[in-house]
Amino acid sequence: MKSHYFINKKAGRGLFIITAALSLSFGAPGNIFPDIEAYADVSTTGDYTNIAIARVTDYVNVRSEANTDSEALGKIYNNCAASILETVEGEDGQWYHIRSGELEGYIKAEYFITGEEAENIASQVGTLYGTITGSDLNLRQEPNTQSTVLTRLQTGEVYVIIGEQDGFYKVQVDSDLVGYISKDYATAKMVFKEAVTNSEEAAKKQEEEKLRQDAEDAVNRYKEAVIAANPEKDNSADLQTGAPVSTDAPVISTKPAGEKDASVISGGPGVISSGQAGSGESQVTSAKRNAIVAYAKQFLGNPYVYGGTSLTGGADCSGFVMKIFEYFGIDTGRDSRSQAANCSKIDINDIKPGDLLFYASGDYINHVAIYIGDGKVIHASNPSTGICIADAYYRTPYMAGTFISE
Repeated sequence: MKSHYFINKKAGRGLFIITAALSLSFGAPGNIFPDIEAYADVSTTGDYTNIAIARVTDYVNVRSEANTDSEALGKIYNNCAASILETVEGEDGQWYHIRSGELEGYIKAEYFITGEEAENIASQVGTLYGTITGSDLNLRQEPNTQSTVLTRLQTGEVYVIIGEQDGFYKVQVDSDLVGYISKDYATAKMVFKEAVTNSEEAAKKQEEEKLRQDAEDAVNRYKEAVIAANPEKDNSADLQTGAPVSTDAPVISTKPAGEKDASVISGGPGVISSGQAGSGESQVTSAKRNAIVAYAKQFLGNPYVYGGTSLTGGADCSGFVMKIFEYFGIDTGRDSRSQAANCSKIDINDIKPGDLLFYASGDYINHVAIYIGDGKVIHASNPSTGICIADAYYRTPYMAGTFISE
């Protein structure tokens, strides 16, 4: 079980309550919204005396004892939060006995700020999340119930709060969708980053490597399916090999760039197995869908950058989609409205992995995501989340489309 540090801000009051949330999981890799349903108060006074925030250049080691010769149990990075269990005398002065996440150990007091100093920077280093408690809550253009409804937000979904006004939270749903929700139908908690144990850091690296390997394997299976479906054709020009899977450059093409696929999609969430697909072109299609999803997932956690098109350095929603599909030789267009116009429209109920979901304010499309199956999408959402996995209905989808032929 993992603990995450929160400040629970009571609606309508200026009181901050420090809470430690207990969460079994953050969900799928890259889905950075924490599970903040269960939490236990560790302070009901707003007192930061025993809450510390790390102020270091990069990270410092958390030790098993209050000296630098003892075992390094893990790392605490800059701006991470910790609970101070006690203050002790150690090597060269005071040390804190701390707990942060699953890590408990000792660190020199000079690397932390506490009390009023910590409280003053809390909103800068933490992220304020709002959980929807109302059913199908309206996201409004202005902080009042008479203003335009931009979209509807589902119960239990979590969004970044960027302000408050007149009894409303100002929330950032995506980088291109900001609106207001009533405080009466949401709870707000400030989330801080936390320390990591050595095993957690190793597990993260293993997961990143697994996603990279999954992408490489899925792309290779797609190449093999193309060759098997066209055994007498010279596919060398279409299936370039030798380039690393994780590059931003397109290396696969089975049709001229920009050619659209007309399709009638039959539903079914999740990764498509070989047993679900028929022979020939249908095997190619299922392999292609799986490859698109696996290729996209290896970039989970990478940054959101407005106007960006780099899968590693930063992309916005349409830049992310463009570069993923470009790798497979498909020209989607640059912005979400162009992508919606260029794809073949399909029924939202018939969407399959590798298809696109578009989101809008009114009839104005302003966001796009890749459907990955099981009711989930992967997308470049906003600067707070980066590239992440979310529920497909984290906001109401406007339309669905595909660039993949059956």
